Amino acid sequence: MRRTVVSATVFLCYNQIMKKLRPLDLIFAIAITTLGIFLTVKSFSQKGSVVKVNADEKHYEYSAKQDGIYKVGGPLGITTFEIKDGKVRIIDSPCPNKTCVNQGWHSPLVCLPNNVIITIEEEGEFDAIAE
Repeated sequence: MRRTVVSATVFLCYNQIMKKLRPLDLIFAIAITTLGIFLTVKSFSQKGSVVKVNADEKHYEYSAKQDGIYKVGGPLGITTFEIKDGKVRIIDSPCPNKTCVNQGWHSPLVCLPNNVIITIEEEGEFDAIAE
C-alpha cells in the first residue's frame, strides 16, 4: 500500500513539473547536462606532451611521454608526483590534509600548503599571459 502511495506521489510531482516545462527548457537542461559530462570526462582524461611544475617559485618541465616518479621541493618538504601515459597525479606530499593526493589523475593539480602547482600542456601552447 505504501509503495503505491509513493509511486502515485512521484507520478503527480513529475506531471506537475512536466506541465510547467516548455520544450526549450528541456533542450536547455539536456544541453547543460551533456556539456557537464563532456567537460568532466575531458578533464579526467586530459593528456599532454609537457608537464609543468611550479614549486616554491621555481619552474620545472618534464616530458609527459616519459613515465616516471618525480620529486619537487616546497616550503613544507618534498612533493612526489607520477607521470604515466601522458597523465599526472600527486602520490605524496607533506601537507597536513592530503587534498592534493586525493585529486587523482587530474590537471591542474594544486598543493596549496606546499606551494606546488602541476599542469599538463601541449608543447607550444600559450597561456593568456604569454599571448
